[in-house]
Amino acid sequence: MSNYIVVSSISYAPISGDDEKVMAQTHKDLKDLVGQVARATTPDLIVLPETICRTCDEEVPEGPTTQLLAGLAREYNCYITVPVHQKEPKSEAVFNVLGLLDRRGELAGIYRKYIPVYPEFDHGTRPGPGATLIRTEFGPVGGVICFDLNFGELRAQYKKLRPKLLLFSSMYHGGLVQNFWALDVQAYFVGSVYRGTPCTIIDPQGTTLDTSNNYRSWASARINLDFEVVHLDKNRARFDDIKRKYGEAVRIVITGEVGTSVIYSETAERTAADVVEEFELVRLYDYFEWSRELRTENLK
Repeated sequence: MSNYIVVSSISYAPISGDDEKVMAQTHKDLKDLVGQVARATTPDLIVLPETICRTCDEEVPEGPTTQLLAGLAREYNCYITVPVHQKEPKSEAVFNVLGLLDRRGELAGIYRKYIPVYPEFDHGTRPGPGATLIRTEFGPVGGVICFDLNFGELRAQYKKLRPKLLLFSSMYHGGLVQNFWALDVQAYFVGSVYRGTPCTIIDPQGTTLDTSNNYRSWASARINLDFEVVHLDKNRARFDDIKRKYGEAVRIVITGEVGTSVIYSETAERTAADVVEEFELVRLYDYFEWSRELRTENLK
């Protein structure tokens, strides 16, 4: 069944200064920016850039930034990320986190940065456990923070978990690596970065759908999370049959350069998975695994 949501990501860079000054200014700016984006895009989800209050350590969800964002989530009826340095009250361990608040302002889950960059260790930041799925009303989502984008083992962990949506909170952009993450994990990718490079929304074939720019500090898109990724091989001959039977109720998006297709359900009557099963389409994961088996067989 079609599962449409509007996702938005905001570009922002916090000021320098002591913790009190940084937090006060950032909170003021967040109220303004989140309000602007919410009124302009009516989002279901807003993603914010990494450590938005810089080196200010605070508890989650009890801390002041989480509480501010919880109020904004309730006010604008949307999920919103909490990108802060989380300090655990008992152990006093510090983690660079992407928390996610639901529409009621309650904490849905936390992703902890897998590999902090070296100055963070000087700050006392500890590494997180790895790929983490956060449950939401629109399905499980995964978190990725800044330097994490460089590590294929984290991407491989997410490939096994198969989220439909990745949330990227960062200081740096990562360039084409963002698009490769979306393509390789077969997930939508919503990237929020510091001002100076664009926020991005990328589809499961690695195609950029929207970016922020010098006139607009956010990216936004309406996306459908009811999809299945298949290869053209062994499937393309059935696409005409699908269109003849279901017409606009099923959307098939082909990106020729990468050889993949995405099957979207545009109706409440069936899911994309139902279409894949009915027409015996081969999912991209299964196609690649079958190809590996063929290679092994032909080594004998």
